[in-house]
Amino acid sequence: MNALIHSNEWRYRLGRHGLFWLTYLVGYSFLDSDTYHVPFVGLSLAIRWLPYCMLNTYVMLYWLVERYLLHARYRAFLLLLCAWAPVTVFLSFLTHLYLAYPLCWDPGPRPSFRQALPEIWDIYPMFVNYVIVGFAVFLRIYKFWRVELLQRLQLKQEKTDAELELLKAQLHPHFLFNTLNNLYVLILEKSHRAPDMLLRLSAILDYVLNECQVAEVPLEKEIAFCRAYIDLERERYGDRLDIVTRFSGDIPDKMVTPMVFQPFIENAFKHGAAKQLGKVWIDIGMTVQGSRLLFEVSNSADFSVRSNLSGGIGVANIKRRLELLYPGRHACVEKREEGMHSISLTIDLWAPLHERIYRVQRRRKLAVAGSKPEYSWP
Repeated sequence: MNALIHSNEWRYRLGRHGLFWLTYLVGYSFLDSDTYHVPFVGLSLAIRWLPYCMLNTYVMLYWLVERYLLHARYRAFLLLLCAWAPVTVFLSFLTHLYLAYPLCWDPGPRPSFRQALPEIWDIYPMFVNYVIVGFAVFLRIYKFWRVELLQRLQLKQEKTDAELELLKAQLHPHFLFNTLNNLYVLILEKSHRAPDMLLRLSAILDYVLNECQVAEVPLEKEIAFCRAYIDLERERYGDRLDIVTRFSGDIPDKMVTPMVFQPFIENAFKHGAAKQLGKVWIDIGMTVQGSRLLFEVSNSADFSVRSNLSGGIGVANIKRRLELLYPGRHACVEKREEGMHSISLTIDLWAPLHERIYRVQRRRKLAVAGSKPEYSWP
């Protein structure tokens, strides 16, 4: 059905036009059925008016509308429309006199051209036929508008995809350098947990470099990635860090853009806990209710110490990605209170219809042959 309506292949175009004129014949046949009281008179009348209606329709569609109206040449369109209108009036009169006369006028000999000339202003047949023409023009303009809209959306999405790929290219090395630095600190301290952390880091990097190449990942995987990253950081701080994590709600079957939470968690460690002496704390929570996701990160902060609590490239990067991926469907609020810094992120996971269609199409394009094994964290 979609191909029949929108495809430009000849078989579908012929099918559309045939269906349109069949609808015209059926509708016109029953228009004056109560007047004639004779079987098939309405159909015969519709067939006799068909050449005039087709000529008027196609001249309007493929000459006036296609060449002038849709190309914003409004002055030329109005002038040519005014010139074409008298021609249609005259053609309507000729059709009425020489084709539809036996069915429309009183029985008797056909009047001469001069005698019938006053009937040229009979607007009823022209009105009926211009309703058909108007409906055809409406369909053509709708199709043109739809194509233009889809092209604009495609161009906008392609631009968004290009910017997202650039942001990913910036984010992955940034994340890699930070995690390698953490592992370096553990090795210098000769921690007995270093081998286990190296294995965990390997799994994290595999997720970042391989699993994150798609537009969306299951929320459960993203949470597992966040937990692995938190465990890696927890080992670095030891007993000095008091950290609480809470993930609850309708998490299964939800999809989210990859690495959307990690920069905020990293910011709490790097610019919060790492800049303080003594006991520090971090509170990380996520709640999912229906399509609404609420993510919050709070950490102790010493504002007397010069620190960029708003984050560096990671947080700025993810804020831009949120603007591109969830336009009008997210809110990010940062708060600073005495001894505490917090960021709350709200996302509406339910995308509009055209966005869901595009994501399905993009997912199919990015899909590789074969299925990957389920990802497991060490």
